Amino acid sequence: MRNLTRRSLLTVSSADHHISSAVVLALPERREEVSARLAKMTGVEVHAGEGSRIVITIEGPSSGMLGETLTTISLMDGVLAANMVFEHAEGREARS
Repeated sequence: MRNLTRRSLLTVSSADHHISSAVVLALPERREEVSARLAKMTGVEVHAGEGSRIVITIEGPSSGMLGETLTTISLMDGVLAANMVFEHAEGREARS
């Protein structure tokens, strides 16, 4: 019998491309700085920012990778919270 773990459930997927949207809440006086750091991260794209909120998308090969990126963002200096809003996964044939 196969031993299932929470991590294996999150990372096993027939999809090979994942994308999620997220809202990052930053200290208002540091939003521009945080946005610039986010824009330099692999797989992260900054779409909008106003006040303390920054809207981003994260792309990668697995749901687990998206979660790791979101955790990294939430631990950044100047970030108060980072929350996933939506996630979509698709296989290679859907992108062709």
